Amino acid sequence: MNNKMEKTFHHRFGWWNENKMEREKIGRKRRGIAVLTLAALFFWYLPQIQVSRQIRKEQEEAVEMYVREEKEENKEENEKSEEVQEQEPGSTDKNLFRTIDFAGLRSKNREICAWLWIPGCALDVPVAHGQDNAYYLTHDAFCRERIYGSIFAPCDTPEDFSERHTILYGHNMRDGTMFGGLKKYREASWKQEFPYLYLYLPGEAWQCRIWSVEETDAKSDVYRLGAWSDADWNAWVQERKENSMIFGSGEEKEVQKILTLSTCIGDGSSSQRLAVHAAVEMIFATKSGREEGSVLE
Repeated sequence: MNNKMEKTFHHRFGWWNENKMEREKIGRKRRGIAVLTLAALFFWYLPQIQVSRQIRKEQEEAVEMYVREEKEENKEENEKSEEVQEQEPGSTDKNLFRTIDFAGLRSKNREICAWLWIPGCALDVPVAHGQDNAYYLTHDAFCRERIYGSIFAPCDTPEDFSERHTILYGHNMRDGTMFGGLKKYREASWKQEFPYLYLYLPGEAWQCRIWSVEETDAKSDVYRLGAWSDADWNAWVQERKENSMIFGSGEEKEVQKILTLSTCIGDGSSSQRLAVHAAVEMIFATKSGREEGSVLE
């Protein structure tokens, strides 16, 4: 090989080797960045995964301990129930015949006032009613410190939930637990698949139809409580219809009583809220009765 050819050979293949080394270096750097990114994501999401598992585990344990299905023979007692709105014969919802052990619940925490079941959100939990509106943001219904808090009623809510409008609050958890699942009701199809939620009180079970869903401000008239004139109530109900994302032609029944579920939108840093309004269609007397840890005593 003459000098000229040798120089050409070294020039070409030396350049190739240098570029190969550079490419390998870049490849190692990219793989390192990818590994670090995956590690960061893992350590970021791991606590959320652990919290999600904890929420579901504790909910399952509470349901197993405090909830049972009521036997068929007890249904006759419920024929004496109060109906908020007349139903067709034979339309009784079997989910109204669950029995909640309020005596057991209130032996753990006297501020547990109800039980909420939302099949469309896989949420089946006790409801607390505290002395302020801050405690249950960071504690569950059994007074354990938890970042996901509890579902709770505002402190100025009557303990028997007797007013026309009742509100329950809960955190918007990213994994869809607590009230994080309410965002599903932005879609009319989800409401059609899961039209009802249920609220259980000592001595009562409510059947509530998902009726209106809206985004609003935390200080808006959506959160009005207390006494209402008929005119004020009708105007307020009409406004909920007009603001709803999912209100349809089949929702024209007169609404006499509403349960609102409220959660923040996003991470809670803004005042925007998601409000799901459910029309209370039936209130049934239950076997548990007022003597078993009733909030009405």
